[in-house]
Parts: sequence; C-alpha cells; structure tokens
Amino acid sequence: MRMEKQNSPARKAMAGFLAIGLLTAPFLNTFPGGALAADDIGIYVNGQLLETDTPPYLSEGRTLIPIRMVMQNLGAQVEWDGTSRTIKVMKTDGSSITLWADNRLVCYETAGVKTYDVCDVAPAITSGRTYVPLRLVGNALGLGVEWDGKTRRVAVDSSVTAAKSSFYDLQISTVAEGQTVSDSISLSVTGTLPAGAAQIKYLLLDPATGQGKMVARTTDLKGAATWVPALEEQGGRILAAAVCDAKGEFLAGAVRSVNVMMNPQVTLKGVAEGQTITGVTELSTGLNFTASGIVYEFINSADGTSSRTGQADPQGVYSYSPTVNANGSYALRAVALDGAGSEYYSPSVNITINVTPVPVTPTLSLKSFTAANVGIVPVTLSISRNFDVTTTQYWARNTATGQEIMLAEKPWGDYSWFPGPDMAGTWELYVIVKDTAGKSYTSNTRTATVPSVPGIILSGVGPKQVITGEVSVGSVANVPVTSVYYEISNAANGSSAVIGTAADTSTAVAWTPAAVNQGDRYLQAVATTADGQTIKSEKIQVKIYLGQLYSAQPITEKDNFINYVTPLALATQKENGMSAALQIAQAILETGWGQKVPVDKYTGLLSNNLFGVKGSGNAGSVTSTTSEEYYGTLYKIDAAFRAYQTVEDSWADHTSVLYKDRYAPYREVMYNSTWGAYALKRCGYATDSGYPGKLIKIIKDYGLDKLDIQTL
Repeated sequence: MRMEKQNSPARKAMAGFLAIGLLTAPFLNTFPGGALAADDIGIYVNGQLLETDTPPYLSEGRTLIPIRMVMQNLGAQVEWDGTSRTIKVMKTDGSSITLWADNRLVCYETAGVKTYDVCDVAPAITSGRTYVPLRLVGNALGLGVEWDGKTRRVAVDSSVTAAKSSFYDLQISTVAEGQTVSDSISLSVTGTLPAGAAQIKYLLLDPATGQGKMVARTTDLKGAATWVPALEEQGGRILAAAVCDAKGEFLAGAVRSVNVMMNPQVTLKGVAEGQTITGVTELSTGLNFTASGIVYEFINSADGTSSRTGQADPQGVYSYSPTVNANGSYALRAVALDGAGSEYYSPSVNITINVTPVPVTPTLSLKSFTAANVGIVPVTLSISRNFDVTTTQYWARNTATGQEIMLAEKPWGDYSWFPGPDMAGTWELYVIVKDTAGKSYTSNTRTATVPSVPGIILSGVGPKQVITGEVSVGSVANVPVTSVYYEISNAANGSSAVIGTAADTSTAVAWTPAAVNQGDRYLQAVATTADGQTIKSEKIQVKIYLGQLYSAQPITEKDNFINYVTPLALATQKENGMSAALQIAQAILETGWGQKVPVDKYTGLLSNNLFGVKGSGNAGSVTSTTSEEYYGTLYKIDAAFRAYQTVEDSWADHTSVLYKDRYAPYREVMYNSTWGAYALKRCGYATDSGYPGKLIKIIKDYGLDKLDIQTL
C-alpha cells in the first residue's frame, strides 16, 4: 500500500523542496534561450545559475527540479537501479543516501553505519525522472539549501554546513534503535501527532527493498498495539510507524532498525498437569509468533500412538469433547504451524480422560409441537436425550378409554404423525426407548386432540414457490381416498381449472403450466374419501413464470478476476489496513472467481454484488432464488439480493458490514490475512467450519499474499 502525501502547514513554512531528476536519456545542459523567463524557477549552485534541459516547477507548494547535474557539480554521484527502483546518492567521502521510488523510507550510510528516517515526500517517477525533496539532499550532503519565493530562486551553497534532521517529531517509544526482537512486543509512539491523525499503522520493512507487511494497527493514538512477529520475518528489519488520517492518507512517521531473532514458544492453555478430563474442555494456546494454524495432539501413554484434532484458530478456543472410547492416559500438546507448514510444539501436559459411559441420571424428553396442527397437517414428533439408544417407540394413550397405540418403532429419529378421524379424541403422547444395555426409559407426556374430520396436504410444491416449467404435484391424506384432483385458481377473477387427477394419493401428477396460467395462482388438492366425503388441502400460493429467466453472470473473465478487484482491495487496505489478500479471497469464494454474480432472474439486471449479500443496496435489489421446505418438500422461492450501482459500491458495502459491532475481534487482526480468516468465522460471518481454511488455501495457491506487501 502506498500512503499518499498530505500538505502540512508546518512543512509549508519550511524552506521549499527540491527534486532530483534522474534522466534516462542524455542530458541537455541548457535552459531554453540561456536565460530565465519571468515565471521560471532558477537553481543557483554556489551563486551560479545551473543550466538544465527542463525548467523547475511548483507542485502542491513544493519546488521540483531535475538535478542530477547539481549532484555532479557538487562532487556526488547518482545511481539508479530500475529493477529495485532504487536511487543511491554517493559523496566522495564514502557516505551515501538510498531512496526508493514511491516510498518515504530513507537510508543514510556513513562509515558503514546505516540509519533510517521517514521523508514527507516519496520520490516519484515523472517523465522518466525521479524527483526527491531538496531537504533530503541537504541531509545527504550536509549542504545549505534555501528557497526564495519572491525571486523564485533555489540556492545550493556548498560553503554552508547543514545538520541532518528528522522530518517528523515522532519516535517509536517502546522499541530501541537496533533492538533484538525475540517475542511479541508492545508498540506505541511519542511526539507531536499531526492534526487529523486517526490511526497508526506499523509496517515491518525489508531494508533491501524498503517493502514489507503491516504487523500491527491501532486507532487508539495514545494507546499501544501488539506486534507478534512471524518466523519468516527473521533478521534485520525496519519497523515503521505511519500515522494516517481516517482515509489512510499518510501524515507523519517514524522508524527503528530492529533485529528479529525469534525463539518460537508455544504454551498450552486450558488444562493443567495431572488433570482428569470428564467432559468438554476448552483448549487454547499462547504464542510469541504468528502461526497459521493450531492442532492439538494426544499421545497415548500406554502404546505411544497419537491422534490430532483438526486445524484450529490460533487466537481462538477449541472445544474438545472426548467420548468414552478415548478414556485413558495421554500426553497432550499444542502444535503450531507457521506459514511454511513447519511445526512447533508446546511442552506436553499429562492428562487422564475419564468419560462416564452412561450418564448417572439419563434424561429423555418428548419435545413440544403445535398441537393445533394435529390431524390437519403432519406434525413432527421428536425427542431429546443424553444417552445412546437402540430402540425408539412413539406411543399414544387415549385419555378417555385408556387405549394405547404404538405409532412407530425405529432405532432412533423423528416421526411424522398425521392421524386420521379413526383416532378422533384426546391423546397423551409419549416415547419409550431402550439404551445399549437393554434398559427401558419412558419420556414425559404431551397432550393433543385429533379432530373427527379428515385432512389432506399438497406435496411436491410449497408456499411462494416460483414454477417455471413442469412440476410433479401430489398429496398426503390421513384417510384412504378413492380419487384426487389438483386445481389451479386465480384469486383476481375467481376462475379455476383442474390440472391433473389420480386414483389415490400414492400417485403424483406431472403438470406443465400454460401461458394462461402465468402470474400469482393458488394450487389445491381435492379428494374423495372412501365414505364419499370431499376433503380439500389448504391453498398454496405460487408464482408461475414462463418467460425468459436469467442466471448468475460473470463480472469479468475468470483469469482476469484478481486483476479486476485488486484496485478495490488495495484502496480498502490503504484506508483501514484490511488485508487485500483476504478481501480478494472472500470475493473469489463468494462469486466463484466472479463468474456467479447474482442477476435479476426476470430482467437480467446485474447486481454488481461480489459478496452474495441479501437485502437492498444503493441500486435496490435483484431477485434470485433460495431454498425452502414444506412438510418434507424442498423447493425454490424468490429472494432479494443487494444490487449496487457499481462494483466499487459493493466493495464498500462489504467493508461497512465488517464494521458492525459483531466484527470488532476481526478488525483487531484484519491486517493479517490468516488471523483475519479465522476471526471472520469466530465472529459468525460464515457457518461453514472450513471457511477459514478455504480462504487461506486460496491466498496461498494464488500468491495473493504479495498484495499485502506495502511501502511507506
């Protein structure tokens, strides 16, 4: 991420700025005409007007000048490395200054000793030249430089000695220059914070490239952030603090040289030496480095065999729930994985697992159901229990006669009960189960009254279903029927028609709607019972649409999707520090590489929705489909998905969702793609337990991690 400059009143009050122009073509050493025009800016070296091929100019209050010749006239040499985009200015005494294009980091070297600073203007490539601030040149060469706004003169005087000074009155106060970092560390700054400061971003930069990743961030300007180093960051590094406004614009900075020498340490939390585990136990870890995942390993003390849990959140809690089959003695340890897959182990803790095979007090309960639905539609009878069973029997006892009927017998599971008039009356329902030892247990009772009239429901379709072609329509009755027909009706004009008939409810009918059927309609089953009664199901409202339908569309070519969304991710990263790699991985996962962006199924309107968010956006909604269930029938209904004017709006709205209160833990680590992926799951963004792993794999497989490499 490039943190762009912002004009500072304090900086404007200083002497102006000069820029070094590194020419990629031969130098023409003359001002046009050999004299200055009235509006030209003159460069004077030791009182002599310097002739250059391009006149200096003012930009945003700064004086910018191509000045390779200035350096050469003063005895300094300038080297440009196009591969690393590095500018190196060397004096005859062996001292030098190293700069990087589009990077505020500055390296001074004197007698082999390197020191670093943050410049307020990053060198920028313009028309084949690289421009840098004059004050930086003064710092490098120890020369006096002055700007006279009235005469529009820049004066460089080799007889005037200028002391090197920092650009900002800031320091990273919790880290000493050259400090060895071997553990997690608190970061804070002291000094004068500029007006508009809203956040501090800490970057760990490679001194060879001037680039690196964000390692901490805080919006508490007077508070501290915590840096937990990654093992791949070992060696000499530059720790930089960038003070930014709410939009991520750079305001001020400070740097420290550090030496990262990690001794990885993993601590197992949640259990103690000699502890006996009898049930669910919350395990977690303490780490002094950034891990990509945690697993917990159980080593059997009797035979030395081991087993591991699935990969867990390095910053979260893992709920370990042992079964009776795990009873025994173990050495338990946490295993941390780094970005390369290497493993690091906590000290082992000796534990005993002792899960009671059968609960001391078995509990069995028949769950509540909607009694008013009994005999009208099927109701689901279900139980809760805390022990294993081999047999489950559902029973009904008539409260008037005492008659008992076993409704169903199965090993375990729910029972769909749809009693007919033959059971008219009030019944007490209960369940009898047998455990694995053959012992019987009886549940509580629940009362229901069965009506004396028969009931029937539709099957194969459901409320608010959108029917777009042939469907199979059937019915379920609680009495035998001798015939059944299916009727479609139009509430607007009162018309109706039969769409199919069957001899009984065991046979469904296939129906293909005609054009005349389009619109909102009602479907109903009408049957004749064995005793000649006519019974009708409830009317199910459906929507019949036979026009053209549109499906999800690509927003761009699959191979181009990363390039397409990278500018959006980088802009968000600049503003708030959110990992660009993680943002893109989410968009890839939610839209199938941008190939399944929701559209309105009726109009084809593209939603520009890159994260599959339901509801209404700044362009309203598009209608897509989602699944529902009606008494065992799975079917599709219309659902509203957010629509946006642009994909940029979709990206911004996704960011705003992640700024809701529930995602506060995510925002604390969102600069780190791995920790952020786990935090999204922890905050409830997705119900899929494998969601973090899928994001992490996408980032690794497609090299998205490089997008999180930034400069000052």
